[in-house]
Amino acid sequence: MHDIQLSGSMGRFITRIEAAEIYLRCHVATVDRYVAEGVLPKYKFGRKTLFLLEDVLKLVIRADVPDTGSSGSSRLPRRGRASSQALPVVLETLVFVVMAVVLLVRFIMLHY
Repeated sequence: MHDIQLSGSMGRFITRIEAAEIYLRCHVATVDRYVAEGVLPKYKFGRKTLFLLEDVLKLVIRADVPDTGSSGSSRLPRRGRASSQALPVVLETLVFVVMAVVLLVRFIMLHY
């Protein structure tokens, strides 16, 4: 994309859209919220706002991204879409069998 490589120890910079869509897999407004909360540092180069790839990757690995949407003291850490857990295999199988039986019963009822 539009990667900017500066010489020195700073590292590789990426844009706000790249941070959101490619690395964090979230909406750009979420990246703005992380910046406002101080979770993700930004760097300004003229009119361009960039992020260190290293900082974005640290945010991907973190499990304790602040949850500003809900209230309550016993909040679970937010992890994003990429780490949401799927249904256990047994439950998936059970749902599939129930749906198959329901469809079979409807088929039989329609044809008799």
